[in-house]
Amino acid sequence: MRILVLSDIHANLAALETVLTAAAGTYDAIWCLGDIVGYGPRPNECVELMRERAALCVMGNHDLAAVGHPDIDVENFNPHARQAILWTRAALSTANREFLVQLPDAPIHPADAHSLLVTHASPREPVWEYILTANIAWENFCLFSEEICLVGHTHKPAIYRWRLYPEVNLEHEDAVADQETLAEVAFLQPAEGVAIKLDTAPDYRVILNPGSVGQPRDNDARAAYALLDLEARTWQFARAAYPIELTQNQMRAADLPRRLIERLSYGF
Repeated sequence: MRILVLSDIHANLAALETVLTAAAGTYDAIWCLGDIVGYGPRPNECVELMRERAALCVMGNHDLAAVGHPDIDVENFNPHARQAILWTRAALSTANREFLVQLPDAPIHPADAHSLLVTHASPREPVWEYILTANIAWENFCLFSEEICLVGHTHKPAIYRWRLYPEVNLEHEDAVADQETLAEVAFLQPAEGVAIKLDTAPDYRVILNPGSVGQPRDNDARAAYALLDLEARTWQFARAAYPIELTQNQMRAADLPRRLIERLSYGF
């Protein structure tokens, strides 16, 4: 089975539709890693697309905040994100709010996908923690045994690889090692359009992040996504240029914060 892996759509309908068009014919199912809403101007349309087309979807922190979960204090969000969350709460239809409410907020195991874990942020803190360094990845690898873990949340594409060695040899600058278990965790930057072979095993595991569809933060404004081929065991990172100005005009019409509008042009 070929999986289109999407994350952090953030109510950016133009980006989502562009990705779905660009990836057409290359996948059998869609998995969404959370944050369908937040920041962007088209929450209902994006939720409806995922309700209709995603075979799997997990809860993101903005999804959780948008439905007014009692454990979420919007005051903990920065002022721009908070304004967008409150706007989203008012904009969501009842049916779409109910869909978001029932999304799993703990890591899940997809059916028929052996040794694979899916969550929004991290196995340790499923809706909050940012896996941005090899050290944080290392701490999370200690908490799960599956060979592949899919995460989003950071809005940055990444591969973190954990493997055992006969002897520790830190091949990458951003890497950490445990001398007792002779294991290494390394950060790898995925190359666009290149299918990476996932030769996973109990002694060779990966955390994979497809980046963000609706609000990239890796200094590339194009929408990001990935294709996971479960049979061929490959991961292919991809980008798609979308009409950013259309989303920005929709955000202005909704009176969303100027900073959220402008950042889309720069991918940060």
